Amino acid sequence: MFKRLLLFAWIGLMVVLVSGCKGEQGDVGPAGPKGDAGAAGPAGPAGPAGADGQDGTGGGGAAILSIGEIGTTADGGVVGRIGIDSLSAEEDEFYNSAVVMVYVKVQGVWWPLPGTVIFDDEKASDFTFIHGIQQSTFFVDIINVRWYEDVQTVPMRTFEDIRIILVPGALVRTSAETDWKDYNKAVEALGLSESDVKTAKR
Repeated sequence: MFKRLLLFAWIGLMVVLVSGCKGEQGDVGPAGPKGDAGAAGPAGPAGPAGADGQDGTGGGGAAILSIGEIGTTADGGVVGRIGIDSLSAEEDEFYNSAVVMVYVKVQGVWWPLPGTVIFDDEKASDFTFIHGIQQSTFFVDIINVRWYEDVQTVPMRTFEDIRIILVPGALVRTSAETDWKDYNKAVEALGLSESDVKTAKR
């Protein structure tokens, strides 16, 4: 009996001694493989509709102005008679930054300016133009710089129409292959049509 008690006491002592000893902690093992992604949760409710945007214009922001039939003034050009007035701040910015192209129609043909315009076999003139904004009015003045008749005073001319195309500069740079001197090709490249033509004051 005494031996059995002694044995139990020895076992208890060993348990205390073993539990009181603690070795150094080992390194953390490598991470296990990533588990599969869980199923997606249900979609949230749709947000409210945004406000309607403003109507766009044809030709990526390009515009066409038409004057209609018009005769030259005493100086042989068309000065102070072509324009768009009462520009808004947005329009002012557009007209200030746009590339301006001018074409005149004579004998059913569109002639680009600056350049020579032939009115018939014996009549021709060289025209150029200037444009700008003054007092919230966009204007284009056409100037006769030379005529080919043997006359002292500048001859009077009549244009069947004058068209002014305004194109954002970035659009011109990205369409460098377009022949901008050809009115019909310019209109086609810009995706414009007669419905896009606006009448300018005269």
